[in-house]
Amino acid sequence: MKKSLISLAVATTVAGTAAVQAGQYVSGDKTGQVILFPFYNADNGNATNMHIVNTTDEVKAVKIRFVEYKNSDEVLDFNLYLSEHDHFAFGVIKNPNGEGAAVITADNSCTVPALGSPNGDFSGTQTEQPDGSIVRVQPFVNYQYIKDFDNSIERTLTGHVEVIEMGVVNDTADTKKGLYATYATHDATGVPANCAGLDAAWASGEWSKDSGNGLKNNDGMSAPAGGLYGLAYHINVAEAAAFGFEPTAIDDWSSTIQHSDPGSLEPSIGNGQVNAVVEDGEGGDQHVEVTALSGTQATSVALATTSLSNDVMLNPDLGGQTDWVVTFPTKRVHVDKAAKSDVIAPFTDNWVGITGTTTKKEDPACEPVTIKQWDREEAYTAAENGFSPSPAATVTTLCNEVAVIAMGAAGTESAMEVETGLTNLGFPYAEGWQRFEFSQFAFVAGFNTDTQSTTDGVHGLPAIGFAAYKVQNGAMSYGNAAEHKTNALTSLSG
Repeated sequence: MKKSLISLAVATTVAGTAAVQAGQYVSGDKTGQVILFPFYNADNGNATNMHIVNTTDEVKAVKIRFVEYKNSDEVLDFNLYLSEHDHFAFGVIKNPNGEGAAVITADNSCTVPALGSPNGDFSGTQTEQPDGSIVRVQPFVNYQYIKDFDNSIERTLTGHVEVIEMGVVNDTADTKKGLYATYATHDATGVPANCAGLDAAWASGEWSKDSGNGLKNNDGMSAPAGGLYGLAYHINVAEAAAFGFEPTAIDDWSSTIQHSDPGSLEPSIGNGQVNAVVEDGEGGDQHVEVTALSGTQATSVALATTSLSNDVMLNPDLGGQTDWVVTFPTKRVHVDKAAKSDVIAPFTDNWVGITGTTTKKEDPACEPVTIKQWDREEAYTAAENGFSPSPAATVTTLCNEVAVIAMGAAGTESAMEVETGLTNLGFPYAEGWQRFEFSQFAFVAGFNTDTQSTTDGVHGLPAIGFAAYKVQNGAMSYGNAAEHKTNALTSLSG
């Protein structure tokens, strides 16, 4: 059952009251240190436009990481330096010179490396426009999963995006080292003062050398402070349809500097603090504070839900179509293991990119999900004197880290025109709603097991996403998106 204001890491003061324990949490204010976009789509004529906004008067160092849909293998990342009140806009499109996806932008905010730069077999381009602006295109790559059975560049066409604040950028007292915050700050023409200076700080080794206190990359840096938000919309020009959606924000993710080399896989979503706060969904200040086994598990605890609920609309009179996007943003860190015994709860299966010696294939990490469906007139099927018939419950599995599910029989087209990684799910009604239920369980350490049951913990899976609805009126299409409704559940004995 749910408990309020209880810490699993029970720290008691002299007065005998429980001490307050901070932790990373999903921000109801929609701003934070980490922004998780559940979906990008560059498949089949689609593009996804995204915005990242710094609402503060501080300069931010931010890691942007694009990951593909199967195993969240990284397909591109770079460092972004946002000046105060800066707004970075970019799109994910099909690579105009290849078969995979690419990021495109005409934004002036500093990135390291500069977008549109050489990158092995997937080099970028920079094109000057008549107004003097530069459009930069940087293709996604398959280097991290090149040894997998499916190492196609087309695997990059759908996925999700991590945005992680690495810290606040300041000018150094020793100006010979760098006026880093000044470099990133835009002038009256909207151009940063010296993006090349930020690049040089890495190229010269100034930002990557030991700072003398056992830490690296800390000159001119302080800990992350939050205040980022994001916005996205998926668009298909040929179909005259667009779907706007918001990412999930996590705040208090880290209290330490996470500034890392642009060529590094760090920081990852698993580098946050081990404490987490779970909101119980009942309003007010009711929440549960936990200490997890790792930063990975703490982020998963903050995102955990026992169910996802949302509408389904397939009314043929309206040309109705519905897609569900279900994303597990922390899954890779839990399941990219050699053996199932190494998988980190709450996930239960491991990912293997290639199996077999003669017949090779991949072995995805699949999780069971119970699916319940209702039409618009059967909302009270759980009541004591419920109506008949009861909704069907189907147990199936979700295997991809970004699942795009078109509602309808096999072969039903996607509302968002997705093809890569698309699956179908039958829905027997013209309109209604459904619920995906997760029974997985994450045991959370950090408390006295002599007095508390080892079954205490957080239930469900770390899942985010939305439903996309499309209706048609002749040649015109209309799109709408709605974030999934979640349910946090803990079983704590206090």
